[in-house]
Amino acid sequence: MIWTKDGIVPDDALAVSVRDRTFEHGLGLFETLRTWNGRPSLLPRHLDRLVRSARALGLAIEDVSLPSPADVAALLAADARQGDAMLRITLTGGTSAAGGATLWMRSAPLPTSSHKNGVRLGTTGPARSDPLAAHKTLNYWPYRLLAEKAAAEACDEALLLDPKGRVLEGTRTNVFFVVRGALVTPPADGRILPGVMRGLVIERARDLGIPVNEKTLAPAARPDEVFLTNAVRGALPVARWGEAEFPAPGMVTERLWTDARRWLEADDSAPFESSA
Repeated sequence: MIWTKDGIVPDDALAVSVRDRTFEHGLGLFETLRTWNGRPSLLPRHLDRLVRSARALGLAIEDVSLPSPADVAALLAADARQGDAMLRITLTGGTSAAGGATLWMRSAPLPTSSHKNGVRLGTTGPARSDPLAAHKTLNYWPYRLLAEKAAAEACDEALLLDPKGRVLEGTRTNVFFVVRGALVTPPADGRILPGVMRGLVIERARDLGIPVNEKTLAPAARPDEVFLTNAVRGALPVARWGEAEFPAPGMVTERLWTDARRWLEADDSAPFESSA
């Protein structure tokens, strides 16, 4: 089943025009998230990013219906999901810049965890240098190919590097380093996707009094801990990066993720005011 502006309908009830720019030029956006303790805690933030990206890229979003927490609950009930689940929201490019965009949401089981002993990194590739780098677009093929290469080399994720060899992000993750008790993470300056989980981790770190430096790390730097963030998987401690080994999780990573998860699962977690 899927959720659309018309409510919960079977998958094959959705019709997208062959003239939609998604098919002609690959235009479109998507968001992936999950429920935490039954609640789509970060849904408003994901929708806010979707709307901001659509406006920045000229996609017709103004007349599109967006799902609410009640819509998420209805979809999960229709799919008979037990426990927490993954959600994907897709927005097509529309038949023109003036309209015709289609948005839908589907659910799926949470992916099984294969990172109990930490994530392994190794494969790298060049970061994107185009205006789409800061948006979660359907033009995802380069990231997918690099992620598949990493999997073939027994790595869990591939990292994207700038021309100077500095880490910017992963194919599906944002990157955090712990250096002498402080967090260091590449800035959201247009070269990376500003991940929703990344934003929450930065907020929680500052609330905990953990310094946060938004900057790239020199290739020769030796961080004390490394972890990745992803909206579905949360915080993923890195155990091995090439020949280097790290605690997985380290003390700062564990403290920070324990706090962030408590916020995500709390019934009274502070709401996010969307600017959509």
